[in-house]
Amino acid sequence: MIYVINVIRKILESKVGKRQSQQIICLIMLVCGVRKAEIREKTGASQTSLYKYESLIESEKLEELFEADLYRPVSELEKYSAEIEEAFDKNPPKTRSEAAEIIKRLTGISRSLPAIANFLKKKFKEPSSRIYAEQSRRMAAGELFTQRAFACN
Repeated sequence: MIYVINVIRKILESKVGKRQSQQIICLIMLVCGVRKAEIREKTGASQTSLYKYESLIESEKLEELFEADLYRPVSELEKYSAEIEEAFDKNPPKTRSEAAEIIKRLTGISRSLPAIANFLKKKFKEPSSRIYAEQSRRMAAGELFTQRAFACN
């Protein structure tokens, strides 16, 4: 049974994430009659979580378990991403500080350097993004800033 649980865990983690995967594994094990102590040992779930899962199974309200995880915060800068991309196309920043200044000038939103770096990494990580591809090419050629410019400390 543990082998099957591990295979299911790997599949789930690739599709839904680690937390949801743990929840689903715990639910499967509870329904199969595995002792709570063994479930805690194998999954790392707390006793409180297992009691919560068990009560949700009994009340047939499992949907509530997965509805709570739907909130994903979105950066305020997201609505300005097209303008930011256009500005970076015209004048690529050489440092995180320069990127922060350009973003503040365009949007009026001030963020810390790590927050700017995180936004840029999330927004422009796809190779299809013109900015990321161009900046990666220029970085590799030594024409632009170092790789640490967008890295978080």
